[in-house]
Amino acid sequence: MNVFKVKPECAEDFENVWKNRESHLKEMPGFVRFALLKCSNVPNKYISQSTWESEEAFRGWTQSQQFSKAHGEADKDKGGSKRPNVGAMLEGPPAPEFFSSVTMTE
Repeated sequence: MNVFKVKPECAEDFENVWKNRESHLKEMPGFVRFALLKCSNVPNKYISQSTWESEEAFRGWTQSQQFSKAHGEADKDKGGSKRPNVGAMLEGPPAPEFFSSVTMTE
């Protein structure tokens, strides 16, 4: 999970970036699901949550070309990103947190 604290004036733009982004997650072996969650009791707090079959599958994603594309790194090499600057919408850097499942009901 990545925890984001978004500047109040940027919340709508932040949500639109995520809703309209080109995702490469489904191309990756071991990908299960993704969700962007908005906190109901803390204003402008969001969590991006991805679920993977294994930690190895997640690590594969973070080292892939698809990850670089999703995070604008490929565009940076070409002299600038076409993506909106999400970092400028945040009050600070995202805070990654890693969890493993203890129990789950579906």
